[in-house]
Amino acid sequence: MSDKKDSSKSPKDTNGPVVRTGPTAGENRSRNQDGAWRKKRSDAGKERDS
Repeated sequence: MSDKKDSSKSPKDTNGPVVRTGPTAGENRSRNQDGAWRKKRSDAGKERDS
């Protein structure tokens, strides 16, 4: 697995935006088919309803 990256650092230092929450936290955000960075999910970081 890849190393965890510090999301407080500049994307210039981490080679792209770093994911803050979720199963891929600490990794660079993935890209869309057209090469653009994926947008953050609208429910990212929210508590689950039980």
